[in-house]
Amino acid sequence: MSRSLFTSRHGGFSRNEYESFNLAKHVGDDSGVVESNRELLAKELGIDRSNLFFTNQVHGSRVVEIDESSSYLQELDADALFTRRSGVALAVLTADCIPLLLSSPSAIAAVHIGRKGLIAGVLEATLEKFESYGIASNQISASLGASICANCYQVSLEIYRQVVGQIEQCATDESRRCLDLEAGVISILKDRAITWSSQGECSKHSPGYFSFRRDNKTGRQAGVIIR
Repeated sequence: MSRSLFTSRHGGFSRNEYESFNLAKHVGDDSGVVESNRELLAKELGIDRSNLFFTNQVHGSRVVEIDESSSYLQELDADALFTRRSGVALAVLTADCIPLLLSSPSAIAAVHIGRKGLIAGVLEATLEKFESYGIASNQISASLGASICANCYQVSLEIYRQVVGQIEQCATDESRRCLDLEAGVISILKDRAITWSSQGECSKHSPGYFSFRRDNKTGRQAGVIIR
């Protein structure tokens, strides 16, 4: 049976704007300190650091499968990780985007979903990976971590219309031009008969989370799932 968790910004070794449990190496934090935070996360999960995998996220739709040949030292360009291996943990980093964790009896996935990834189809691509191994959508459960809420994610009118034109459930109204990404994700999950739960927290509202929209220069928390 899989286990999942969503980290906050507290409990690590980073300082200043990255204080303190920053898990990202691409934001300007000391890479050695970030690795210490990742070691701490692995310890909390009860696994060796070599079994905890991250990606270099690019706001696209690529899904990487972690198998026996995979190395945790190689962070490939992707926005979703999938595995059927036991004892392996998959992590995605966020600071307003949605960390989505997917679990089934024989496989798990961790998905980073921002505006670009959502309309690029990263969730659908991940579900196709499950299906390629004969895992039906109704065998999957989903957990959504803290992300920016529909009241805070204001975009240009052009971007608003682009996203809503593709996923209408993301709409609020054109005068506000705020996108409800979580509603868009949930609509896809419901269409696939996937059971889901959400933390229901806004990363921008809560000082307990890193938020790019709130602070610009900041760290990243993680959504983590282990099989």
